[in-house]
Amino acid sequence: MTRNKRNIHSFKRGYSLIPYKNLKNVKNEIMDALSITSRSQWYERLWGNVVPNVEEKAAIEQVFMKYRIKKTEIWGN
Repeated sequence: MTRNKRNIHSFKRGYSLIPYKNLKNVKNEIMDALSITSRSQWYERLWGNVVPNVEEKAAIEQVFMKYRIKKTEIWGN
C-alpha cells in the first residue's frame, strides 16, 4: 500500500526546481537563515518534519525568491 500523504511544511518541491549549479548555495543560505548546523537537521526541515514558524517560513521564501522560485511553488512534496 502506498501513502499519498502530502506534507505542506516540506520545501522539497521548491528545492527540486533549483538548477543543479545553485543547489549548494541554496542549501547553505537556508541553513544559515535557520541556524541549522547538521545534516540531520537540514533533512528534517527539507522533508517538513519540523514545522517552520512564521519568521523561518519567510526566510526560506526569501532564499527561493532570490532564485526566482515563486512562493506558490515552494511548499509541499
